[in-house]
Amino acid sequence: VPPLAQDPGSDYFASRPRNVLVLGSDTRRGLTEEQQEQTGGPEEVEGERSDTIILLHIDPRREQAVIVHFPRDLRVEIPGHGPDKINAAYQLGGPSLAVRTVKAFTGLPIHNYVEVSLAGFQRIVDLMKGVRICVDRPMSDPLAGLNLPEAGCYWMDGRTALAFVRARHVVGDTIPDFSRIRRQQQFMRAFFNKLISVGSFLDAGLIREAARQVTTDDRIEAVDLIGLGQELRKLAEEDPSGAESLDFRVVPGRAGPSFVYPIVEEANRLFDALRTGRPLPPVGLAPEGLGESPAVISVRVLQAGAFSDAASVANQLRNSGFIVFQTEPAPPSYRDSQILFSAEKPSRGRVVQGYPYVEDLELEEGLPFVLDGADVAVVVGEDYRPSS
Repeated sequence: VPPLAQDPGSDYFASRPRNVLVLGSDTRRGLTEEQQEQTGGPEEVEGERSDTIILLHIDPRREQAVIVHFPRDLRVEIPGHGPDKINAAYQLGGPSLAVRTVKAFTGLPIHNYVEVSLAGFQRIVDLMKGVRICVDRPMSDPLAGLNLPEAGCYWMDGRTALAFVRARHVVGDTIPDFSRIRRQQQFMRAFFNKLISVGSFLDAGLIREAARQVTTDDRIEAVDLIGLGQELRKLAEEDPSGAESLDFRVVPGRAGPSFVYPIVEEANRLFDALRTGRPLPPVGLAPEGLGESPAVISVRVLQAGAFSDAASVANQLRNSGFIVFQTEPAPPSYRDSQILFSAEKPSRGRVVQGYPYVEDLELEEGLPFVLDGADVAVVVGEDYRPSS
């Protein structure tokens, strides 16, 4: 793909700042007839679009991967075609035009692209033996094939996971494009949490098999993906919670009747920080008008009492897609189960309280030394009884 940035020097994939455009194509190729009916067959879908657009930024200077979601309805200038929704670039000119569009919008070099089809996504999830996800409300979208009849935890195979990350017509969603991104971030964090916990994070053989399910530019080879996997594994080993190794963002924008309009000043601050290696500003953490995704909320679970069920609660919160620190003893003055929130981010306490297993706990403002850098602390005492 001609517009990709040149990469002089070392061939090691993650040895310098690198931007990888990840496109989730809505092509139905590779799906069975039954699966095509569940996702909308080719006859129902005119052309092919980039159903999901993500910029994966890896920078050794910041020792973390940054995952930036682009709303599919984001209004951008498509080179040679004028203003349109960003997901139209793939339909108009394939991955090459998608790369040029993102490059022009962000001002960042794009070094590689990776394209994942619907069938490829399903197979990758199934290779990982599925993912357990907890949701805070019933979710149903017949067009996507999603049916989660109640709040609670579900084991998602590739088909269910695909429906979860693609759903755009879920009852209760106020801004479908933004709500969809929120679910995608939650799924990716829960997926990452699972890989860390089972100790199989990015096994070389598994990476090779997963690599067969994606299309890449001709400058990425299997050894590059393995090198990237090893780099992420090192970050995970140094940061088991994932708080520092993965940073989820969404391009700042406001939803209108037909488009998502970028908030240019905030977007530029985010992209400038990525370009220069500076700490990221507090922008793009939540889509405009929606609460934060669990993927950006850090939780410290504190065990109060010898027979507390803290480990189980921590595990359920990981399954919900939160950043969960290692469980620690609660200060002696804390005996009763409760949710403590930071005075600076009270909304994050309410997000945590919305999830199964902690929804019956009372919210209280937490002292900074108890939160110890986390957005929320969940105290689990011997009085704790799971609500579901």
